[in-house]
Amino acid sequence: MVAAVNESTWEHLKLGFWPALVFALIEFPFIRKSTKNFWFAKGIGIFLIPITIIALFYGYTAIIKDNLLADILVFVIAVILGEFVGYRILTAKRDLPGWTVLFGVVLLLGMIAAFATLTYYPPHIFLFLDPVSGTYGIP
Repeated sequence: MVAAVNESTWEHLKLGFWPALVFALIEFPFIRKSTKNFWFAKGIGIFLIPITIIALFYGYTAIIKDNLLADILVFVIAVILGEFVGYRILTAKRDLPGWTVLFGVVLLLGMIAAFATLTYYPPHIFLFLDPVSGTYGIP
């Protein structure tokens, strides 16, 4: 659930999601009293990381051949974007509506559930295809 089980794009998304979530859990006790937007900010910011990776990776590989330097750059851009958006929400001058806290938590729990479930039961679509073995899920 936490570690990559093959070389599919889906499994590589865990490299951005889990460390960001762990950092958020460590960060929360230290700043919870100074913000009311924490879980919404983290939910949106962490959700943007895999979405950005998917968009940029498949965008650039549609134009040029996949290469390691570009993959690393995609990852770095995705993390910076996710953290930047999360930071902007976190430091917003006005408090957001109460439902945004629940939305952020549900978004994070949904991503945890997706990684837990789809690691073991991947759909047979491009996102889950291991390009090395030609299989899906745990080999």
